[in-house]
Amino acid sequence: MSGPSGLAPQQEPIPGATEWIAECETLTTRKGHRIAYRRRGSGPTVLLLHGFPTWSYDYAAVAKDLEPDHDVVTFDFLGYGASDKPNPYKYSVAESADTVEDLLALLGIASSHLVVHDYGGIVGQELLDRQHRGKLPFGIESLAILNCGIVYSAYRPTMLQRLLAVPFVGGFIASCITASMVRKGFVGIWGESPLSDNEFENIWHGIALNDGHKLSHSLIGYNAERAQHHGRWETALSQWTRPLHLIWGLDDPVSGKHVLDLASEEFKHAVVTRLEGVGHFPQNEAPKAVAKAIRAAVVSRLPPTAAGSRVNEYPEQCLAWRHCPTVPRNSVPPLERTERKSAQEQ
Repeated sequence: MSGPSGLAPQQEPIPGATEWIAECETLTTRKGHRIAYRRRGSGPTVLLLHGFPTWSYDYAAVAKDLEPDHDVVTFDFLGYGASDKPNPYKYSVAESADTVEDLLALLGIASSHLVVHDYGGIVGQELLDRQHRGKLPFGIESLAILNCGIVYSAYRPTMLQRLLAVPFVGGFIASCITASMVRKGFVGIWGESPLSDNEFENIWHGIALNDGHKLSHSLIGYNAERAQHHGRWETALSQWTRPLHLIWGLDDPVSGKHVLDLASEEFKHAVVTRLEGVGHFPQNEAPKAVAKAIRAAVVSRLPPTAAGSRVNEYPEQCLAWRHCPTVPRNSVPPLERTERKSAQEQ
């Protein structure tokens, strides 16, 4: 894309955490909880699901790349980021999947490409299972999975994750969690590109908002659910016949190469993108490569006349950031959908 002078427009920086939250709107779920979501751009819809213990801001750089020609939807799961964080509360994968259904219904989205990471991958598998059983009210056009324990037998939780899951002990540990502890944990699963202070501060902002870091022991209950339901969820993924793309950071001790090796054998129809030197967070560490892989999955689902010459043609340079006109939205009652205030206004 170029301006009137023929020169490429100057890139604007990726929004910071507070700006990202200020750009969010609010969904009220069927249980009355407020969920922060963000929608920008126009084109094929891509829904991005984040992992534990982070939030939708993980996808800020990927969203920047995709928004010029995609309808990009992100949101924070209940208990994460700028969404409500009830405490005490029994968080569940099923309720997270319900939230996806509620959000897409609110936005009038009948089908979407799905990109998932970590905990979002488990929610994605639940959505696939619902679709397989004819119980999903929207269509999934393609699925891109970033580092996630989709093969349960290969998943290696960290020691902190194991301790958080221990009754009573987990609650005490969660109450003691600090930013420096979380940063140290991230560095241990990050790849070769160093985690900068600014990057971590933006990530931490959403984690710690409204004392969310103190809910870690409740949020990580999904591991017990995975132990119970992994067979059903893995079956749903193996029966998935539409485009499946595994986008994997290999230098991830939790769900890296050891998971990918088994997953690529179990899900033979998957296209695999291996990212050398990248750890557990490909969308943060290698956003251009991730956006390129997402485009490959999306273009493969477009009709030939719509895909045109874009097939297998992906510029290496990140597209310029701009606030694209939003696609038409369904009218929503004021109490169901409201603009979210910035942190400074609250």
